[in-house]
Amino acid sequence: MTDTTAPSLTPQFDELFKPWNRGDAPGFVVGVSHKGQLLYRCGFGLASIEHAAANTPQTRMRIGSTSKHFTCLAILLLEEQGKLDIDQPVADYLPELAGKASGAPTLRQLMHHTGGIRDPLFAVILHNHGYWGHTPAGGNLQLLQRHDGRNFAPGTDMMYCNAGYTLLSLVVGRVSGRSFADFLYEHIFAPLGMLDTRLLASDMEIVPNMATLHLPQPGGGWRRGIYPTDDLLGSGGIISTVDDMLTWTAHLRSPQKRVGSAASWQKMLQPFRLANGTEGSYCLGLTRQSFRGLDTIHHAGATLGSQCQMLTAPSEDLDIVVMSNRMDGHAPLLAQKIMELVVAARLPPPRPPPAADDHPGLLGRWYSSTARTLIDISRIKALPDAPEGMMLSAHGSPTGLLTECDGRLGINNAPTSPIDLLPPAAGETPASLDFRLAGETQRFERLPQQAPAAADLAAAFCGRYRSIDYGPEIEILLQNGKLYLDFQPVCGKALWELHPLSEDVVVCGAFHTVPALPLPNIAVLTLERRDGQVVAFTQDADRVRGLRFERC
Repeated sequence: MTDTTAPSLTPQFDELFKPWNRGDAPGFVVGVSHKGQLLYRCGFGLASIEHAAANTPQTRMRIGSTSKHFTCLAILLLEEQGKLDIDQPVADYLPELAGKASGAPTLRQLMHHTGGIRDPLFAVILHNHGYWGHTPAGGNLQLLQRHDGRNFAPGTDMMYCNAGYTLLSLVVGRVSGRSFADFLYEHIFAPLGMLDTRLLASDMEIVPNMATLHLPQPGGGWRRGIYPTDDLLGSGGIISTVDDMLTWTAHLRSPQKRVGSAASWQKMLQPFRLANGTEGSYCLGLTRQSFRGLDTIHHAGATLGSQCQMLTAPSEDLDIVVMSNRMDGHAPLLAQKIMELVVAARLPPPRPPPAADDHPGLLGRWYSSTARTLIDISRIKALPDAPEGMMLSAHGSPTGLLTECDGRLGINNAPTSPIDLLPPAAGETPASLDFRLAGETQRFERLPQQAPAAADLAAAFCGRYRSIDYGPEIEILLQNGKLYLDFQPVCGKALWELHPLSEDVVVCGAFHTVPALPLPNIAVLTLERRDGQVVAFTQDADRVRGLRFERC
């Protein structure tokens, strides 16, 4: 452990990170500043197992999607110079996208994730038969030119999309006449003295003082984390140190800005508003949320083998940066625990969420064939001294605790559109329920508690299918009593576990590849039948909607 700390909270911080204070595994670098005083500055674990080098506050790490608000600021700096308008379509600046679905959203919509374009990652996986391959520089633009589908009309919904930030990066380069990396350094990092911060578009590039990224393996040990692209730009390509990031958070919350005008920063912190007037909590690459009445600004990030959380509470002059070179910690949760240690004594006690026991009719799985959305409401122990609350998951991914407002239950947590509902009356267990997604009411049906057996579904479902958007065939097969989606790789294996929830709704679970793919790949398949036989299915996930596969 290496550290620079103020004495008062040091034992509590040390205890929080004790599991990673070891000399045989990767770990964390942490920085905490409060009211101008550096409270904590410490490294845990190894920057490199290979070379037995320790993490220190000077260690560079990937910050992943925490990069996004730097991309937004670069766009706004160019708007200040009169070189672009954030409310014009991206195709105005990337003319090769003219007439394409990916060229229609405005720059503001891309920054808010309301542009509706599909993230090309699944296209890469499908084209490579279940493997990521390695995308060369410029490859993401080629993918978006080739695959022209969209998730929704621009401005009508919000869906997290890394591809939009890749396009924003390219706009910065085209409009400024400088590379995206050079523009960031010359106009943002260097003016603030953030000399260890830069864009690193490829994990194949070697830079000084950079932590190795580590992926835990199912059988023990570690693999090197290498994001499979040379095109990692404004969506998550920045590397930094905890010192530089503390410099940045102090600037972010300061009323006196050295980079960016007051008008630009007002736009940076303005949440998205959909065409129907619905507002969310996501701003331009940043999230604004209240923590027990305390206004916070934050954004997390992750790549293959790294995690980051940047959080600031402006009214408290509190800045927290948590960075890791492993994926099995939880940087956002650790940052929240740090915030609780520093300021919770001055805040009102946490408000218990609505109790699951008061709403038994809500618990279970719900599905809308119109919205093609799967929602699961389950019990969760949110506070040690309060009754169990309710966690809402969409497409199998936990989204947030249900809270109460004006008689409705819902969530408004980035990076999703708001979801809310009017709970059923006490004692009712309805077969259907109306949820409001992104401000639009959708009817959801309760899925059966007893799902059909995989073997019972296999006869009608198994076979080969092909997407009209993507070329390679996939196969649905039954092995050892389980259904799988087989990507048909030339060698190795790429099997997606399938779990029936009803006769026509199937959820995708674990993704089995060699080597193991560490990120979750959760999706829902909606089956289409003719005379009882499945003739097609549509895949919907948290970042891609409406991929249709037809039986070959």
